[in-house]
Amino acid sequence: MTARRRLLPLIAAFALAGMPAALAPSQASAQSAGATNLLAAPGSWPTTGAASGFTALGLDASAIYWNPAGLAMQDERTVLLQHGLLPNAVDWDLAAVAYPLPGLGAVGIGVARIGTSGLEAYDANNVSLGTLGFRETALGASVSRRVMGSLHAGATFKVVSQSLGDLSAAAPGIDLGAVYRPDRFRGAQVGVSVQNVVAGALDLGGASTPLARSFRLGVAGPEWRVSTRGALRAVADLAREGDAGTKPRLGVEFTRPGLGAIRAGLQNGRPVLGLGVNYRRYGIDLTLLQGDEGATQQFAIRLGWGERVSEYEERRQAQYQRAAEESLRVRNAAAFADDKARAERAATSGDWEDALVLYELLHRARPDEPVWAAKVREARAAITAEAAKNVEREGARRSGEALLLAVRDAIARDDIEEASGLARALTANGAGAPAESVEALGAEVAALRARLVSRALSRADSLRAAGRVLAAVDEAARALRLAPEEPRAVALWAELEGALGKTVVEAKTLNRRLDALGAVNQAARAFAEGRYADAARSIDRALALDAQSVEAKAWRERIARRMAAPKTDLDVRTKQLYIKGMEAFTAGDYRAALQYWEQILVLDPLNESARRNVLEARERMKAAAQR
Repeated sequence: MTARRRLLPLIAAFALAGMPAALAPSQASAQSAGATNLLAAPGSWPTTGAASGFTALGLDASAIYWNPAGLAMQDERTVLLQHGLLPNAVDWDLAAVAYPLPGLGAVGIGVARIGTSGLEAYDANNVSLGTLGFRETALGASVSRRVMGSLHAGATFKVVSQSLGDLSAAAPGIDLGAVYRPDRFRGAQVGVSVQNVVAGALDLGGASTPLARSFRLGVAGPEWRVSTRGALRAVADLAREGDAGTKPRLGVEFTRPGLGAIRAGLQNGRPVLGLGVNYRRYGIDLTLLQGDEGATQQFAIRLGWGERVSEYEERRQAQYQRAAEESLRVRNAAAFADDKARAERAATSGDWEDALVLYELLHRARPDEPVWAAKVREARAAITAEAAKNVEREGARRSGEALLLAVRDAIARDDIEEASGLARALTANGAGAPAESVEALGAEVAALRARLVSRALSRADSLRAAGRVLAAVDEAARALRLAPEEPRAVALWAELEGALGKTVVEAKTLNRRLDALGAVNQAARAFAEGRYADAARSIDRALALDAQSVEAKAWRERIARRMAAPKTDLDVRTKQLYIKGMEAFTAGDYRAALQYWEQILVLDPLNESARRNVLEARERMKAAAQR
């Protein structure tokens, strides 16, 4: 037991330094229950070929020991096998697996071992006891995930065991780590880890102390492009283990994607050189580290397998997008069918405005289907036709209302001639006025005619009795003109004609009076037909034959009112509409011509030229529709 106790300080010093040193009793003050940081492995670097080996990085499965937060930042599942040859026949081995889980984080498991089988043992009298084997092993399991934004965190639960000859001991420990990599750093990141936050103690028969706590702070700079395909990165670590001083690690690496990397740096003030070769998802790494007792060589193999996290995310995103597109297509198809049904119902009910809106939506949704473009044109044509009909009905309504007022005004003045002409125009206007109003107005005109005929006959009888035969003839002629088939008027005219035929003078006077009455009748006919200039000439001839004719004078005033010049703006507007109507009529656009001329009738309900043109345009439209 005494010899074993002498060996413990030496073994502890070996494990702490990572290589055999000059073992002497003077190192007893460094006695410890095993290695406090077993994985201070030599030659670890952030190459694309193999291990990352830095606190701020997590490029492979070695992040289980350096900083478990790096596992959640890896893009693929990896296996890492690492072997190191230290001076004085000391071996260092690592096997680890990193398994990222998309959307959840990552898990990892690893085992590391350091030791030798050639330790010479001596007793208190320096008598050789032969050789002993020493091994220290750590088995760790890690979990990691992104906790917030660009911050990743992880934890490793490990069991550290030591064996010396036939003695062995084990102790648990927990490591914590975090990595922060914001987008504004352009790939740079900062990492921190604390090993043995919670740790047990190893007892190989000597003094038992807990595993020493160690702290690591690492910074990885952004990648600088130095060629079209190459990038340069700098990495630094500061580590403090137990009571030992702070140890820096610095490195610079040039990476060529798809090929590999070369690196150089310093570890504890000693130079490190390395080469990594990468082929697809396989990597090989070679490292040479110059230590205090000699050179250390390291060889590592890295293997990636399975679907990468980025590829999985892209695939899942594509699946989500396809599912969203399919869902959108289903919703669009349902909305399309609903719009189609609504459009058909609107078209069937004659609601072409809603039908047009729905047809345009359907056309935009299916521009490759020509049927919807045709439906849009059909709806627009129907709307245009309906609008034209509305304009036509509105023009006829306004014209009818104006004619109704004009007829009532003529009746109020007892002007049967104008009232009759306006009534005929109102009847020709069709649906311009309510049928009951037209019928009632016709009855009023007929009653006025009968009243005026009766009045003329009564006056004729009175004038004949008073001996004023010629004046009686005028009244009888007026009664005949108003009612040519009235028996009383016919009989009275015959009696007066016989009474006037007795003398030559009376006969001449009668003939002149009859010619004047004939001219008045012609004027009345021309007035009714809208030929006001012809009516005026006929009245002038009547007055030339009989200057005292009251009837001719009344007609002259009536014609003068009709031929009175309208307001300037109304006249200009009427002329413009008339010209536009003629142009449209000449071009064969009878519907447009009809609209222009109906607007004239709204402004001037008694415009006979416009009225005749309206009738002609309607006839042309009917003929075109029949063809």
